[in-house]
Amino acid sequence: MSNQRSLGDRIRELRGAIYTQQALADRAGLSVVLIRKLEQGARQTTSVASLHKIARALDVTLADLLVPVSIPEHDQDQGVTALRHAVSLVGVPKDTPATLQEARFAEIDTWRMYWSGQHDVAMVKLPQQIRRLESGLAASNETDRPVYLHSLSQVLWAAGRVLTLLRHPDAAYLATQRAISLSAELGDPVMTAAATGSLAWQLIVAGRYAESQDLSLSTAASIEPGKNHTTSQMSVFGSLLLHAGNSHARAGNAVSAKHYLDEAREIAAKVPDGLHSHNTIFGASWIAMQHTDIAISLGEFGDALTASQTMPGGPSVLPLQTQCRHNTDRALLYLKTGSADRSIALLSSISSAAPFWFRNQRLPKSVVGDLLHTPASKSPQLRTLARTLNVH
Repeated sequence: MSNQRSLGDRIRELRGAIYTQQALADRAGLSVVLIRKLEQGARQTTSVASLHKIARALDVTLADLLVPVSIPEHDQDQGVTALRHAVSLVGVPKDTPATLQEARFAEIDTWRMYWSGQHDVAMVKLPQQIRRLESGLAASNETDRPVYLHSLSQVLWAAGRVLTLLRHPDAAYLATQRAISLSAELGDPVMTAAATGSLAWQLIVAGRYAESQDLSLSTAASIEPGKNHTTSQMSVFGSLLLHAGNSHARAGNAVSAKHYLDEAREIAAKVPDGLHSHNTIFGASWIAMQHTDIAISLGEFGDALTASQTMPGGPSVLPLQTQCRHNTDRALLYLKTGSADRSIALLSSISSAAPFWFRNQRLPKSVVGDLLHTPASKSPQLRTLARTLNVH
């Protein structure tokens, strides 16, 4: 039996003696019946849009509101703890330095694991990769130093993203800040801006929307394309505008969210679809995915459904992890539009394609929890998903 506190327990704890159930419902713009059912355990979860509203009403982040998803204990011991130690550099590592060839391969391998959703594998491999790259950088000469700076920056950057998804924001922040500092030494402002964009994304995940907006827009301004610009510069600039739009959407600012989405769409029309620049993905398909996510955050499910159908090449043009994230949004939309069977089928395909990612993300839990309160609740396929995610 799980010893985790339920969402209802967390809501009750956070509102405490400050708000009654009715007062909380009024602040969130939701039905008091929903708040009551959550606290009584009659509902185990609710829609993503409602979760955002409850979190804002309680003046906490979404991450603070939701009960963390557990990672298997052996993975914590062997992976996350070691990774936390590796990104929190103290002194000079004594590991065998990575060769130049190993350094170049490490960044390719790390991003491959990240984009394919193999975060469990990354947890095992990253600590040693980071230590060996740190040793290589410490021992490098002036000629080789840029190679180690680039590779270590990229690996720490990816490690920060993995740690964010596994709910270790403090270690993720350390890893990403070091990645930004190392990239700055290389004198590549676009790469530095891309790494900073990753930090802006972390702030969105943490519910620090105003900070994410400020960081995204100030960083975008620092690389704004002029008469002479590169495709990479355009891609990273557009991605930063999307971060601003996404953070405004999650804060409930529809006008600003759509403004930055439209600006990013104009940039996307000028670059190849699915362009990878400094491990930042951009293009028309990325716009469709982010448009879907932004519309869901705003509770505009009809607009989100339309946006999800505008992806030029379909979800398969995106990396596996991004496909899974977008398909989870689609599963939510099928649920909202009365197509529970399609929602269940899509969630099952995600579970098979990226099982570790699926088990350790909040959105699939929310969708499965909602599906359990529909006529499809007796579906064997849905029951299997519920057991996998420990949702009741």
